[in-house]
This record gives sequence, C-alpha cells and structure tokens, in this order.
Amino acid sequence: MTKNPFQRQQQLQAEIKPPDERPNPYLRLYGLRENPFPTQALFSPTIDDPRCDGRIYDEAFRWEEEKRFFELFVQPPTGDRPISLGFIRLDPQAGGRGNGKSVFLHHVAEQINKQGWPADWPTDPDSTDLFALAVHILPEPRRQRRFWQFIHLIFETCASEGLFPEIDEQFRASILLRLLTEAQIVELASRPSNEISALLRVDDGFRGFLDEQDITQQEFNAEAEHQLRQVGEATLSYGREGFLSQFSAVNFSLTKLWAAWQQGGVVGHAYRWRNVGARWFTDGLVPVLIVAGYRRFYLLLDEFEKIYVSQNGREREEFLDSLRQYFYERDSTAVRYQYVSTVLTVHPSIDRYLADHWVRVGLENIAPLDPGRIRQRSVILGPSDVNKLSHLLAEYIDYFRQEPDDKHRETLYPFADDALEPAMEAARFYPRGTLWYAYELIRKAAEEEVVPPITRRFVEEFIEAGYKPPVDSEDALFELPPSTSDLQA
Repeated sequence: MTKNPFQRQQQLQAEIKPPDERPNPYLRLYGLRENPFPTQALFSPTIDDPRCDGRIYDEAFRWEEEKRFFELFVQPPTGDRPISLGFIRLDPQAGGRGNGKSVFLHHVAEQINKQGWPADWPTDPDSTDLFALAVHILPEPRRQRRFWQFIHLIFETCASEGLFPEIDEQFRASILLRLLTEAQIVELASRPSNEISALLRVDDGFRGFLDEQDITQQEFNAEAEHQLRQVGEATLSYGREGFLSQFSAVNFSLTKLWAAWQQGGVVGHAYRWRNVGARWFTDGLVPVLIVAGYRRFYLLLDEFEKIYVSQNGREREEFLDSLRQYFYERDSTAVRYQYVSTVLTVHPSIDRYLADHWVRVGLENIAPLDPGRIRQRSVILGPSDVNKLSHLLAEYIDYFRQEPDDKHRETLYPFADDALEPAMEAARFYPRGTLWYAYELIRKAAEEEVVPPITRRFVEEFIEAGYKPPVDSEDALFELPPSTSDLQA
C-alpha cells in the first residue's frame, strides 16, 4: 500500500541524523575523518577529492626526479638553455602503469605555474626566467588522433585549469605598464595583490579601473595590438579567422575569447581548428604569453600512447611531423622565440614502435630516441621501495587525521609499523596497487571493528584470501604484443 507522502516525509525527516551523529568507524576506531586512501588510485583532476586530484602529494617520494626535471627543463646548473623536447620515462625496475607519472606531472606543472621550486635549487630564486606557464595535457583514447585535435585540447586544458584569467591579469598589467605614469605605477604596486587581481581579471572591475586611471578602452586596445604585432610580426593575423581580429573583438581577454568560441560554435567546427588551430596557438596564444611576460610555455603531454595507439601509420607520421614543424621549425612566433618545451611520457610498451616514425619525420635530430642518448634528456622515475611507500601512505593518513596534533602523525598508525609490507610486495611495489590494498584493508578492519594497531597478520590473511587490485582496462590497451597490426605501418 502506497503511503501518504506527508506520512512518508514525516518518517524520513524524523530519522535524519546530523552528520556528526552518523556512525563513523574510521573516526571512532582510528581518529580518521574517513578512509584516507582512494578507491582507485587514478589521477582525476576534475574530481573534487584530495585523494584523486593531486592535493595529497608526497614531495619526498619523487624529490630526486623533480630536481632532475628542474635541471633539464627549467634551469640547467651549467647555464645552458633548457631542453625543449624531452621525456618522462620509467626505470625498467619500476614496471608499467600505476607508478605516479600523472601525479608527478601535475605537481611539476603546479611548481612551474607558482614558481614553487625549493629555494636552494635556482641560482637566483627571484630570476624572471622562472616565470613560465605549464599545462598538464591528459589525452583521451581515440579523441586526439589528429594534431589539430591536440591543439584544441591545449586550449581546452588552459580553460579547465583556470589559466586564462591568470594570463589576462598578467597581459593587462603588462599593457598598462606602458600607459601609466611612474607615480601611478608606484601607487598600484603598493596595493594588495588580491585587490589588483580582482580589478584586472573581472571585466566590470577592469573597465572601472581604466576610468580611474584616466585610460580609455580604445587606448588600451591600441597599445595591446601594438605590443602583439611587435612580438608576432607578420605571422600574427589571418583575416577574419585570425587570432588577432578575434582577440581584439573581445577587448583582448582570453577568458572572453574562449567563451565566444564556445557560444559562437567555433569549438564545434572542426574545419576551423584543422585549418588555423595550430596558428592560433603558435602565433596567437604564444604572443599573448610573451607580452604577458611568461618566459616559456611547457606542454606536459601525459601518456602519449593514448594518442599513438589509436592512430594508423599515416596519422602517426602526420601528427609527429606537425609536432616538429609547428613547435620547432616552421616560421612562427613560437619557433622564433624557441618558446615551447614539450615533455612526453610514454608507456614502455610503445617505445619500440615509436622509433621508426620518430626517425622518419626528423624528430630524432631534435630529441634522439637512441638508447645511448635518450637518457640525456629524460627524467627517469625510479622504482618504489618500502621506505618510499611507507612515507607516501603516511601522507594520506595524516591528511585525514581528526586531530592536527595527533601523536601518530608521520607514522602508519592505525597500522602496525610493518603491517603493510606484505601489501607492498603483493602490489610489486607499485604505488597504485599499494594504495588499493591500503584502502581495502582499512575498510575491512573498520567493518570488523578491528582495534588498532592493525597487524601484519591481518594484512597477510587478506592477501592469502586472494584479494587483488582490479585490472584497469587501459592497462590492457597499452600492453601491445609484437604482432599488433599497423604499429609500424
């Protein structure tokens, strides 16, 4: 019999408990707000969860690799120019997927964008050479088969990571610096940075700011176009479809330009991106970044195999040839300023298939894949061990401890000190597999009301029962047998 909805709602509301009254065995037993480990240790920047979006990061885990990245791609200790095309690779002993490549790249991108490098690394911590921009590109299988689709993904990633408002702020400040008097500049430089950011990023605030400084929108636009033409020279504008004409139409705001592209349907018209998308990047976005003061643009291309395995032989050569031409050879602002640094992560199973196409399109001359020379331009992610994984797991646990002064901080409690070592061994010391075991183990312990410390024997019994991490469908996708068709076609 169907209940009267008012009767049902009375019953439901009477049974609603405030959040702090709901049973939480993690808090009651272990002093943790919730299970500190991810259900699946997959980097997902769009998920608002510190266990997945990169907010929990153990800086000690990849300290040496991060320093190697800095010295190769950011500021070589010899004073040489940073490498413009290189690789993130796995040590053969580290295995395949699940070793934290994506989280590492995400962290490196943040370090670049925030200039957050350790103070003792740069020769000059205040060097303007460190003011650069990075995007962590995460391709999707079969969605970026063509180079123009990859270019679109660069813009899309900049938008999703909120970089366009930041670039607008720097670009506007750079233009205004040429229009303001010295007294105005001194006064503005003394204001709080958050106040200035709000004025430069928000359109209404910016228009009011221009009025306050006695500068017209027309004066600002004219100076912005002048600066862009100085940087971009003759390659900047391409008529109605040109970046400059579209950029000026929205008063030189990348945030508004991207919104206009979406509303106007440009994003949905593949032919426009196919025809001029690469130029929008090399002779549109790049000049804007240069005028805004950014010294380099880093493309951190994660899991290049997601592009590569979905392509046929012709598409692979076209893609790699476009990468060489547009970023490193063809006349453009990006090439003249040697502005783009591309860092590829490549799954080990793809290496031997990539080489022939790489050589044929001429990329071997820029970044050799030869085993004897590739290490010179690579960051090698080394294998994990008990100490590294223990420190990583402690970072996750500490993030979710209820009390900030918990005496167990920097330990594996509620696990006994050596309890998780069998799980690390069962996971072959892969971070992803180890985190999966940790999640399931503490979930099971909480379910069974296991009083801490959770023992090594509890962990061993879990493993002996046959529990194993699920196999990600992408893991199978990238384990390519030698007979795979068309890989070298």
